[in-house]
Amino acid sequence: MKRSYPVSARVSEDMKQYLDSLVNKGIAINTSEALKLCVRYAKQKKMEEEL
Repeated sequence: MKRSYPVSARVSEDMKQYLDSLVNKGIAINTSEALKLCVRYAKQKKMEEEL
C-alpha cells in the first residue's frame, strides 16, 4: 500500500483556475487532489517518454 503525503506547492493563478476546473468537472474532490492527479499524470508521461 502506498503512503500518501501532503502536497504543498505555490501555483500560479492560471494553474489555480485549471485545478478549480478539474474540481468543478468532478474529476477531483478538491484542489489538493487535483494537484496530485496532475503530478501523477506528469510522472506517467515522463516514464512513457523514457521508453
